[in-house]
Amino acid sequence: MADTLKNAQQRLSAVASSITGGLVGAGHQFPAFEDLPKVEGEPQGCLWGFFDKDGKKDEIGTLNLLTASLVTAASREIIDGTHIQLDWPLHNVQFPGFGRKVFSQKKVDLMVSLNFKSMDDELHINTQSGSQWDSLKHFAHQATGKYYNGLTHDEATRTDTNGIHNWCERGGIVGRGVLIDWLSWYEQHKGKAPSAVSRHEIPVEELEATLKWQDTTTRPGDIMIIRSGYVRWHNNASEAERKSGTQENSIAIGMKGCEESVRWLYDHHFAAVAGDTVAFEAWPPKFEEGWCLHEWLLTQWGSPIGEMWDLEKLSAACAEKKRWTFFLTSAPLHVKGGIGSPPGAIAIF
Repeated sequence: MADTLKNAQQRLSAVASSITGGLVGAGHQFPAFEDLPKVEGEPQGCLWGFFDKDGKKDEIGTLNLLTASLVTAASREIIDGTHIQLDWPLHNVQFPGFGRKVFSQKKVDLMVSLNFKSMDDELHINTQSGSQWDSLKHFAHQATGKYYNGLTHDEATRTDTNGIHNWCERGGIVGRGVLIDWLSWYEQHKGKAPSAVSRHEIPVEELEATLKWQDTTTRPGDIMIIRSGYVRWHNNASEAERKSGTQENSIAIGMKGCEESVRWLYDHHFAAVAGDTVAFEAWPPKFEEGWCLHEWLLTQWGSPIGEMWDLEKLSAACAEKKRWTFFLTSAPLHVKGGIGSPPGAIAIF
């Protein structure tokens, strides 16, 4: 039975691959990195203007790749109905880094004010202090002070441009998710994994090796997710270790920020990327070298970045099913001009 399901999934995946590859290519003809039109003041490889339509500046970037046809093809990933939410509990980060406030919940007894036997609650969250999406107005190119599609920092502080509400109004984020379980690959092939609270850089060649080991092929428009081990570390760390690793030291494992990584990400044309670590890329970045992935993904291409997603149950399910692709839905908080949001992400097999 397991072999039959696997064979059926492989056939459906092959069909979907042929369908989506053509549709994405037909809808968005991406030039080679070197052939992209030069944008004044920005490095070669900038996509500003690429998704603009009818004279209106685009505000959703590579989410434009998530067309109805691509979503329909991605739905063929659903075979047995297993579903896993990828949000960490909001209270999980005990000591948020970068001076951010701790999550708090106030439970309100309505008997006091309304004489109803009923409850409300009031939440305080910093949207960067747990599982999150970074919007296209979260991080600017540090040298120019500009966000995606030329939004200036001054404009970002006083307008809703590039806010997460644009994602919600288009129906959220829905497509094919791909887990690159680098942590499992590393531990099987190299031994003990590097510390999640070290600035260990994950290179492209190891991501490719992981995909090969999983027998997984990516497609344009995929939502690519890397498991590096940060959430597992945090789940098993002591209170003192958590405080040291998250609040007192702003250092974390992640994808290597370099020219090879930038070109690899561009050539794969992902709709969005995510991971289980603090900043997706190894942090802090080396801004002076010009390959900070936040600047390329969020600023140059308009690609959302998901951070601190809980990939532990997802990893176990993928290993059990021997498939690392799935249907993915994400419903961010619908906040006008939103800068970050819990992902509300669910993987469905």
